[in-house]
Amino acid sequence: MTKKAQRMLSVMDRATNLWLIPNVGRAKGRVIRRLIERHRPTRALEIGSLLGYSAILIAGSLPAGGRLIAIESNEFLASLVKANVAEAGLASRVKVVTGDALRAIPLLSGRFDLVLIDARKEDYLDYLRSLEPKLTGDAVVIADNTGIFRKDVAPYLEYVRDPTGPWASRQYDFGDDCMEVSVHKP
Repeated sequence: MTKKAQRMLSVMDRATNLWLIPNVGRAKGRVIRRLIERHRPTRALEIGSLLGYSAILIAGSLPAGGRLIAIESNEFLASLVKANVAEAGLASRVKVVTGDALRAIPLLSGRFDLVLIDARKEDYLDYLRSLEPKLTGDAVVIADNTGIFRKDVAPYLEYVRDPTGPWASRQYDFGDDCMEVSVHKP
């Protein structure tokens, strides 16, 4: 990750803490960076971008040539994501799509090997099911806020944790919240 991207994440950390705006943050960010280092994805998708913190984190951590598509439903927030990604020097690696993810996903071309889901919690399972045909055989799917919104994401967790299903899944506990990381079984 470039120093410019790291500086932008630091600024965003301070601002979101000051203004009490939720973002992935440093602890979860370390896990995401380690997953990217281990799995070496080249084509990533983010569902729910808010201000672009995780878009910068992911795009800045992808290997050379890696690209990210970030879907944000709110037009104003999508414009902030574009501006923040550009400020971090990552505009050439990130494409921001404005619109409802469940409508946008079927229109995306190609396959993805990393996905971060951080949008409407009750739609997590629908996002994953609509994405499954577009995922590589070794895809990694990260679902944020699975602790604080456990009831809303319960169907998603039941699906990815099913031992007979297509996913090997693990929960990362951060004290006040959790993140579920699921790897597609070969």
